[in-house]
Parts: sequence; structure tokens; C-alpha cells
Amino acid sequence: MDHRKGHQQMIVLAIALLALLGVATVALDWGQVRQVLGQAEWRLVPVALLLTAVSYGCLGYGFAATSRLFGVRISQRDLVEIGFVSFALNHLIALGGVAGYSLRVLLIKRRRQSVRDVLVASVFHSTFNNVMLLALFPIGFIYLLLSYPLTRGESISVGIGAALLFVLFVLATAVIFFKPLRVVVLHRLGQVVHGISRRNIGAQIKELNSTLERGTNALKERRLVLVLLTGLVVADWASCVVALGFCFDAVGDPVSPGALLIGFAIGVTVGLLSMIPGGLGAQEASMTAIYTLLGVPFEQTVLAAVLFRTIYYLVPFLASLLFYFRLMRVDGKLTLESTRGQSG
Repeated sequence: MDHRKGHQQMIVLAIALLALLGVATVALDWGQVRQVLGQAEWRLVPVALLLTAVSYGCLGYGFAATSRLFGVRISQRDLVEIGFVSFALNHLIALGGVAGYSLRVLLIKRRRQSVRDVLVASVFHSTFNNVMLLALFPIGFIYLLLSYPLTRGESISVGIGAALLFVLFVLATAVIFFKPLRVVVLHRLGQVVHGISRRNIGAQIKELNSTLERGTNALKERRLVLVLLTGLVVADWASCVVALGFCFDAVGDPVSPGALLIGFAIGVTVGLLSMIPGGLGAQEASMTAIYTLLGVPFEQTVLAAVLFRTIYYLVPFLASLLFYFRLMRVDGKLTLESTRGQSG
């Protein structure tokens, strides 16, 4: 009994430390945030906040739907809130997704549920989500091709880039849903990683393949869930991009859809790959460089990038703190749904 109580106290402490780390990140960014908020056109900020709420709502419900798909038996409300707080933390102090995944594991352990099921659900949801991010690149390039006065050489380059990225998107989608292709691609990926780093990732490749196989089989049996997940992911990214567009409107002139998509996709991707907490600095720098190249004034780009970080990263994290208390009240007890499942 004492051992269990000590284990629960350690979980509470770990969650508190993760929350404090997020608060510290907000505090470090606060001086710059206040300066930008003072220059923004305030009537557009609530619209961006509303779109941010839609985006996080889609992420939370998407995580809940995916968790159900993998057999996680926790109340819908708990799953949505766990998804919300973990995504809010992960966006703020990303670290390759470790922060968000760790928080999910800690909260799931308090509910005596299978940690492995939640982890594989998280991996599947992230993979599905990132494939949709990849789709933004060719869409943005096509917008640029149609709406910007490009030279012949630039048009050819943009067209080739759009075509290659479209092929990559199709390939990534096929890898998820078609087992023979997935096995070949993942095997080749493991060989490439081993050839470059001399590190054997065969076990990780096998685990990823097993996760994708389990998820796609479940989706084939429940096709409406696939439609729901696709709709939620599309709505998430669309809300996110449009929120960024309103941030540009709030500090200057509107940006064309093509330029908005390209700058957003590259900026977010660089932020995710940077391994810097929340992509801090890396995301803003890449967005600033891309948008400036596309003709957006440098000052407007910097202000919009900082305003977007405030609205989409800092505000949701602060809002997520309201959910922590309720989520932590589950003192190692089984949920009603879990109890029913056991009694049945």
C-alpha cells in the first residue's frame, strides 16, 4: 500500500514538474509577447484564438478516437482532456514529442490502463497527423504557381517541387495503409539509418510496423472512424493555418493563401525537427526567411510569427493548466467504464 502511494506521489511530482517547465517557458517569452500584443489589431486576435480552440479541440478528439481504436477504456472526457493538455505541453516544449508522451503515460498510469496501448495510439495518431502536414507542401506550391508572377525557370522549379512532394505524400499514405509496401519501405529505412549511424533500429522498425498494422486493420473494420480522423486532422491543420493568417492580418497586410501555406508548413516542420523546446526561435526564423523571400515585409513577418506563438502555443498551455486539477483527482481508481468492462 505504501509502495503504491509512493508511486502515485512520484507521478504527481513528475506532472507538476512538466507543468512548471511549461510555465517557465512562457515566462521566458513574456517580454517579447507583451511588445507584440501592444502592436496587434485586437479585433482580429479573438478570431485567431477561436481558430486555435478549434484546432486543439480537433487534436483532443482525434487522440480520443485513436485511443478508442486501440482499446483504451477511459471516459471520453478524460481522453479528450488528456489529449488537450499533452498537445499543449508538447507544442510548447516539444523535445521530439517526449514531453507530451510522458504526460500521457503519467496520467494513464493513474487510471490503471495499459500504457502500451496509449503509446501505440499516440504513435499512430502522430503519424497520421504528420502525413496530412506533408500534404500542405504541394498544395502551397500549386497556389504559388497559380497566383505569383514567376519566371519560366521558377515556374519549372516550383512545379517539380510540387510534383515530388505530392508523390511523397501519396507514398507516405500508401506506406500507412498497404502492408507489403510498408514492410519494404521500413526495412530500407532501417538499412539507411544503420548505414549512416551504424545504429541498429530493427526493433523500433518492427514496433512501428506492428503499430501501423494494428491501426490500419482497426480502421478497415470501422471505416467511419477513418472518415472522422481524416476530418479532424484536416480541420486541425486548416484552423491552424487560418489562425496564422489572422496573425498576419493583425500586424499588417494579408498574405496570399499559397505563401501562407508554404511558410507555415516549412516553419512548423523545421520547429518539429529542431529538437529545441517548442521549436523556439527555429520556427520563427524559418518562417521569417520564407515569408520574406515571398515578398512579405520583414517586420510584419517577425511580429506575426511571435503573435502566432503567443496565440497558438502559450495561451493553450495556460488554459490547459485548468484541466490538470481535475485529471489529477483520479487517485488511482478505475473509471466507471473500466469497472463495467471488468465486471462484464
